[in-house]
Amino acid sequence: MLPVHGFAYGIFLLARAARLKRRASVEEWVEAARTPRTHLAAAVDLAVPAEWLIKSGLVRVEGGRIALAPKLVPLSESASRPALLGIARVVLTTSPPPWLNLAVSSTEVAREYIPSGDARALQWLEPDLEKILIDVRDAARRQDSTFEEALGLAAELFVLGSLERSGADVLHVSRISDSYGYDLEAQEGERSSRIEVKAAGSTTRGTFHLSRNEFDKCRRHGSQWRLVQVVFTSEALVADRITPAHVFGVFELSSAALIATVPPDSDLPGFRWTESALVTPPKSAWRAAGITPAEGFSVPGLAELAHRSRRQQGDG
Repeated sequence: MLPVHGFAYGIFLLARAARLKRRASVEEWVEAARTPRTHLAAAVDLAVPAEWLIKSGLVRVEGGRIALAPKLVPLSESASRPALLGIARVVLTTSPPPWLNLAVSSTEVAREYIPSGDARALQWLEPDLEKILIDVRDAARRQDSTFEEALGLAAELFVLGSLERSGADVLHVSRISDSYGYDLEAQEGERSSRIEVKAAGSTTRGTFHLSRNEFDKCRRHGSQWRLVQVVFTSEALVADRITPAHVFGVFELSSAALIATVPPDSDLPGFRWTESALVTPPKSAWRAAGITPAEGFSVPGLAELAHRSRRQQGDG
């Protein structure tokens, strides 16, 4: 979603209406945002930004109340240019345009990579456009990294809880160090397992980033090492708490299947190890992991998990 001027102004009106008075319904909230009935307010289709605010999680409808995300509160005081620019930053960070990483680096903007229609829609942000895009690009990357870490932790906790439920003795070694090359070490009866857990969404299922250390440990531990991928539904990204209802499925890849998938560095043009490699095994290599959730499994949603992860890293 691009923050064209009318869209940004519509968000301001809706944020102001939510801040000034408790609204009992979405319809009442949208209608209140049209007051005072200025020419510009009348020209803005408030239903579109209202729907976007709810879908993006910046507004929650809970118990007959419209709850505004804290980041929007200081932007709802007045329709000043700084406030509207701030709203544009929020919109772009929440819904980054597909060309963002191609057109924007940490130091400059290659305008030739911005579609002409999008460039016209963002023209009202001049002369601040380039600075805003660079800031948004950096913020989006930090947010992506935080969400990936949080979703990965949720996946690890899901598998950990399931193994403990089955009676296994499990050690969460990734909380100790990344050097292990796997996340969980489990003793399941006579079977010793070293399990690397990967999280995925519906569109990234079957693909994952693998570090060189993880691959080396896969080869070293052989059949004791396996990769488990927990596939989450899209609703998990905005849920207050993640439960088994947010898990689409759990799938497993053996060490032998992974070794057969990853070629030696010199054998495949274009494939090389950096910090990690993107791996996509054939669909036939995956099998159902047979992992069922622990009774009452529930972990905080991504925002809380990300906060805990950052806090624990700081404590370490």
